[in-house]
Amino acid sequence: MKENRVDLLLATSAAAAAALLARAVPFDDPPTIDRRLRRAANQPRFRPLAAAMRPLFPLGLPAGYIGIAYVLARSLRRKRRAGGPAIVASAWAGWLVHRAIKVVYRRERPLRRDRARRTESYPSGHTTGTTALSVSAARVLSREGLISRNAAVALAIVPPLVMGTYRVLADDHWATDVVGGWLVGAAIGLSCDGALGEARRLKVPEVLRRRGPRRVRRAQSTFAA
Repeated sequence: MKENRVDLLLATSAAAAAALLARAVPFDDPPTIDRRLRRAANQPRFRPLAAAMRPLFPLGLPAGYIGIAYVLARSLRRKRRAGGPAIVASAWAGWLVHRAIKVVYRRERPLRRDRARRTESYPSGHTTGTTALSVSAARVLSREGLISRNAAVALAIVPPLVMGTYRVLADDHWATDVVGGWLVGAAIGLSCDGALGEARRLKVPEVLRRRGPRRVRRAQSTFAA
């Protein structure tokens, strides 16, 4: 229960930071850091890397990360482990929340000759969805003993970092859009895991009280299904 409160506190902090960042970046006048990073990312030496990362594009679409979430949830259910609902909820929320933000907050994307002007840049949707899924999956898989703590840290950090880097190299987003996606996605992943994880913990002791300590695994399996 204490861990869940920490998760929710961290999620609130991340969401607040994302809101402050949104207020700090203008609609059509990106800050100096964005301009410099865009110039660096567009240098010829990075073009092969950007081309190699193109297969990541469909994974960052809603069908991609939501589909992965359902696969993970199904695997957990088969193993009689909890956490599937938190993972699925975080993926759906990653899509819905970032779309809701873009309805009320407009920011111009990097202008390109081969693309019409677009004004739904913040936060990066690919980054938001990937981060939400990675954070919740890392927490669930670690808590259920399926991966080590170091592996969980890598899972929570590496996929969002790679996806965010790709979005900048592809010249589809400003760097601050990616940072916003990391913050919003982390807030979603931690919130979903904290809220749904606490519900599971509250139910298991009640079953133990009624059935005795020997039924703990069966009780956990029941609530994981």
